[in-house]
Amino acid sequence: MGKLRLYILMGLFTLHTISFDQLLKLPVLVMHYIEHRAQDGNLSVMQFLSMHYWGHDNNDNDQDRDDQLPFKKVNSTTVHQVFTPLARITYLKVQAVSNIAIKYPEPDEDRLPNPAASDLFRPPRV
Repeated sequence: MGKLRLYILMGLFTLHTISFDQLLKLPVLVMHYIEHRAQDGNLSVMQFLSMHYWGHDNNDNDQDRDDQLPFKKVNSTTVHQVFTPLARITYLKVQAVSNIAIKYPEPDEDRLPNPAASDLFRPPRV
């Protein structure tokens, strides 16, 4: 069941990036090819696609119709989705601290580093 959910989610994310409005224009592409085929009976599908997508279109005064073809004008919107995995929550027991005084050792003045002594420009020695 987990793999099925994964495949469904992957499919939805993949289909989310495809412009379905462009795929709905495929019948316009077919009809426009039929129109061009009626004008030139020797026109192949590859020549038609090359003329409208990869090459220079003939000046046949149908620019408005050419702009209706799929993937001619694509309005793209990008949605970035970031998924952060949930961390495992661990609960710690809080224990009451008794009134025990913690005694820290006092620093030895002779062993503390002197930042001025290790600097390149040192003060004069006394």
